[in-house]
Amino acid sequence: VAFTYGPLGWLLHPAALDDHMARALLARLLVHALFAVALARTLRGASLACGFAFAALFVLSRTLGLGEEDQLVLTLALLLAPELQEPRRIPWAPALAGALTVYYVLLKVNVGLSAAAVVGVFGILLLLRRRPWRGRAIGAAVVGFTAAATVAVAFVFGSPGQVLRWLGLEVELVRGFGAGMRLLAEPEELAAGILGLAVFAGLCGYSFHRAHRTPGEAGGAADLWTLLLLPTWFAFQHGFIRADVHVVAFLPFVLAAVSLGLLVAGESELRTGLAASLVFLLLGFNLAFGYAEPIQQRGVEFVLGIQGWQNLHRVTDLAAIQRRSERRQRRVLQPERLPQEFVAPIRDAGLGVDVVPSELSYLAANQLRWVPNPTLQLYATYTRRLDAIAAQHFAGPRAPDVLLVHRGNLDERDMLWDTPETWRAILAGYQLDPQRPAPELLAVRRRPRPLRWSLEGRGEVRSEAGRWIDVPAAAPGEWTFAAIDLAPSWSGRLKGLLLGVPPVYLQAIDDRGEGRKVRILPETAGGGLLLAPAPLPRDLEELAALWSSGGPTRRVVRFRMVGPGLEYFAGKVRVRWSGGRVG
Repeated sequence: VAFTYGPLGWLLHPAALDDHMARALLARLLVHALFAVALARTLRGASLACGFAFAALFVLSRTLGLGEEDQLVLTLALLLAPELQEPRRIPWAPALAGALTVYYVLLKVNVGLSAAAVVGVFGILLLLRRRPWRGRAIGAAVVGFTAAATVAVAFVFGSPGQVLRWLGLEVELVRGFGAGMRLLAEPEELAAGILGLAVFAGLCGYSFHRAHRTPGEAGGAADLWTLLLLPTWFAFQHGFIRADVHVVAFLPFVLAAVSLGLLVAGESELRTGLAASLVFLLLGFNLAFGYAEPIQQRGVEFVLGIQGWQNLHRVTDLAAIQRRSERRQRRVLQPERLPQEFVAPIRDAGLGVDVVPSELSYLAANQLRWVPNPTLQLYATYTRRLDAIAAQHFAGPRAPDVLLVHRGNLDERDMLWDTPETWRAILAGYQLDPQRPAPELLAVRRRPRPLRWSLEGRGEVRSEAGRWIDVPAAAPGEWTFAAIDLAPSWSGRLKGLLLGVPPVYLQAIDDRGEGRKVRILPETAGGGLLLAPAPLPRDLEELAALWSSGGPTRRVVRFRMVGPGLEYFAGKVRVRWSGGRVG
């Protein structure tokens, strides 16, 4: 199973399950302790002005919305920064950083990538500077990474084969995220992000140049900022590929990165760092107020650490935290409770259950045994390979016995066209349960013997993007699919690596003259989009009719591709028709 969070992601967002809350609080305390140790090491050489500048800017970054995941990366850079100035004879910090990289990957993939970038740039800088003990420091980082990876294989995954399978799924998620989840930023927001990125890159370049030109005047800020240059780019992508409230998180991260560098800054670095921070503050407050009020801190209590000590005191009463969390969970899950006459027989029989496309809270609310699909939620099945893997899961011997189906669309997408191969497997492998568990849900149960699709090719057509394509007629009762192949151009590939692929839409007209425009995933569209019968069900009744031989006969008669993402693809659109029956 793969998702944007890793197997230990629950440590970032724990629930009141078993001892998860206690373990997560312990992990958070250890991270705070590590930050304190790294900060203490760095403060030994800091001036009073640098210390106050760091404190003020770091508090402001927290107020603007600096996230805990970002603090993990910042802590790693702060831990390694002193080693660039003078590598220690006993390289415990690089060894710990290598081990933490594995831990971060298991928490969340993008946090792990940023951590790997920090440790990798650390090793490169040591080699370029020809520091003494550089080989020992790099070797310690490798040993720490290897030891932590070995432990993870044994205790988290169980075998190297499972690790490779999980990594393969994660690579597919990362590869498909830019096209599957791209939301276009408002021009002024994107301009603010690009300006912030350019200012930070310029700050790194200027300080790095200054450090080599006048080494006697420079501090270590250039090194620390350089360590965070790639993570800053990743934070920019994270904020502006899916440009909704995510854009708010970018500038607080950059501001916090600058504040850490000021701890070891020389006089010129302090001046330029403060000037850059003013730019980040102006841009960051503008974005934060555009979405929500900045995080409310309790003034003097926060700055003096009183609030922190109060939080530490609360941690000592784990039972109270557990009780509050359980009450909150019950209250939040109450709307997803289903009738006992439906749920009790499933629980008593020990049947495995899943929810498609995404609303997994029904499982927790009703204490059902979860059999997850390989990407947890179908909206994250971004690529053709992931669609095929999910289809194999639902058609295989370990598929869930019961599926709860709700209408769920994300970003103008449709669940049937998002994962066409998966839905063919579900339609063949499951039959409709006449009992509706709730007005907003369908239930389908696994067939004793799955049906088989008998599909044959019906030719293909190539057309310019944007032109209407007529769908060939089919015999009554036959299913019709269109596999749409879009090949990205080289310029499209490059632009997609930078900020993902903008939305691509399919505009369809059915035989009743009704039109609809739906966002599609360019990769999964090659799996064959359903055009008849009842393409794009408008409600659960139309969706339920897909399991009935006397169901609706509506079909798409023509369609065309539109949207800003089309310019990322080369040549003509290729459409391969197929049709047949299931039985």
